[in-house]
Amino acid sequence: MNKTDEQNQEVTLSENLDDIDLDYEISKLNKVNGRARLKSETLKITLVSLLLSMSTAVSMINIVIPIYVTGINVGFVLKYFVIAISFQVVGIYWGMIIGLFDGVLQFLIWGLSPLFRLTTAMGLVIWVALFWLIYDKLFRVYSKDASFNRSISLIFSGMLVFIFGPLSSASLNFVWSYIEYGQIYGLFQFFHSWISFMVFDLFAIVLFTLTTNRIQVITEKLLNK
Repeated sequence: MNKTDEQNQEVTLSENLDDIDLDYEISKLNKVNGRARLKSETLKITLVSLLLSMSTAVSMINIVIPIYVTGINVGFVLKYFVIAISFQVVGIYWGMIIGLFDGVLQFLIWGLSPLFRLTTAMGLVIWVALFWLIYDKLFRVYSKDASFNRSISLIFSGMLVFIFGPLSSASLNFVWSYIEYGQIYGLFQFFHSWISFMVFDLFAIVLFTLTTNRIQVITEKLLNK
């Protein structure tokens, strides 16, 4: 009797499987996935536009805090902070594109040398890449399986960006000065430029380090809805 029941169940299951239109089900699944991808890309493009608008808007804040080696422009500190967090919000590739577009927008708004704006844009691309490489890939501060304590990782990540971010800016500034004016300044001037960029970048790095974990949580909630 039990054997007969099992056979009947197998026959019923087989008939049910035969009734399922696999092509239709696959097509329906593809449509659902397509809508999800479209929604994700639309959200990402919206966030890219928002970040680019924010970086442009805050750069117009002209509040300068004088320091011995340089002056700290609050607007540009906020701009560098916004561009730094872009890799968390929209990914590294879009983050670097935001850096490039920011250079184009600054040229359209303020003018100045196209080469200067290009080197500035390249500096922002490197800036985003450094934060992504050091915070996310090297020290994995956003991972639960990170090898180091999160606070220690954040401190060391900030220190490395504090060294190499301004170094890249000083190097690009050296290249721009040589190409634009044919001037090669000495080692002392290069170090002065490097230190000036370090002071300039310090506030953006500290702001990023203090807020990056919270931004990561908000971003994950937003993108995983």
